[in-house]
Amino acid sequence: MMRWLLFISFLFPLISYGQDTIQRKWSLNGYVSDMQSFIFQRWDGDWTSDNLIHNRLNFKWHNTANNLNVALELRNRLIIGESVKNIPDYAKMIDVDNGFIHLSDNLSTGNSYIFNSKIDRAYIDYTKDKFQLRIGRQRINWGQCFTWNPNDLFNTYSYFDFDYIERPGSDAIRLQYYATSTSTFELAIKADNNHKITSAALYRFNKWNYDIQFLGGILNEEDYVIGSGWSGNILNASFRGEISYFHPTRHFNDTSGSVVISVGSEYSFKNSFALQGEILYNQNKNSGIISFADYYNKPLSAKTLSFTPFSMMLQCSYPVTSLFNVSLSGMYFPKIHGFFIGPTLSYSISNNIDISLITQSFGGQLIKGNTEYFHLAFLRLKWNF
Repeated sequence: MMRWLLFISFLFPLISYGQDTIQRKWSLNGYVSDMQSFIFQRWDGDWTSDNLIHNRLNFKWHNTANNLNVALELRNRLIIGESVKNIPDYAKMIDVDNGFIHLSDNLSTGNSYIFNSKIDRAYIDYTKDKFQLRIGRQRINWGQCFTWNPNDLFNTYSYFDFDYIERPGSDAIRLQYYATSTSTFELAIKADNNHKITSAALYRFNKWNYDIQFLGGILNEEDYVIGSGWSGNILNASFRGEISYFHPTRHFNDTSGSVVISVGSEYSFKNSFALQGEILYNQNKNSGIISFADYYNKPLSAKTLSFTPFSMMLQCSYPVTSLFNVSLSGMYFPKIHGFFIGPTLSYSISNNIDISLITQSFGGQLIKGNTEYFHLAFLRLKWNF
């Protein structure tokens, strides 16, 4: 908690500097949600029930005179239920912070609840002509695809974590140079909680009506990585993809690398029915996944996006009315004869209040000859402000 105070005390003098002489603009937005969840392996087996009250606060300040922006964003979570009681070290799992500075704290804990607060954005952003410099905890998104992102070296996220739309941030320094209106050069470096460094450069440009990027760097001081990505259209459908090659830094000449590729497309029909598909190939065989629950909760990297060589995703969505939307996503994992299926129903009660029913089901043979199932169901009421 003390490191929180030190970090915030560093930011706020910058915010208050020159209060009487500069033009300032403050903003605050966020949301509050209440979500009931159930986890089980069989319909007639034991169910784990939890309730999550999730509050997000996004503070931003802009100095129009000096092109300076400061952001402080945090999420507060009150978790009540059986997971707190039954899962060993659950409080430590909730308090995990992968950043160089630990900005998470379990403010209060009990036998059946945890109240956690975590800062996932805290940065200073300065723009001068064609240069932009951002220092602090931030989101660095180099991905082009929707489900799997081999190019996303800094902030890999799980497709299944639908309740965390902001995605995690990194403690990083990022420099962007906008060479032209359609080309950008970036340099970024981050440090994680193990004091491991990830550093990389990216060049993005537009050619043939495609956004194309090339990147190279070092991932967690463990792998050299080079990659490329693209985003454009074929006829009326989008076409995007990413490819990254990882090679261990140790024993460079005695070891082989691995390739991770994702390719996807989206198409919207005239009646607003939308269809989306994506395929992932992951040559890396060291995912360490031993169960679907492990896959669901384990932190990912651009190198360990899946636990099977091939993964396929198909998703469709349709607005039944202007207030009611339905979607269905599915995945197939050929090597383990496995699947994922995730229907979602969403209804807008008002302009800033909606209610959603989300279910997620996994099945397959992670251990040959033994079919495992893992089911989750969520009912969420959310208010945005």
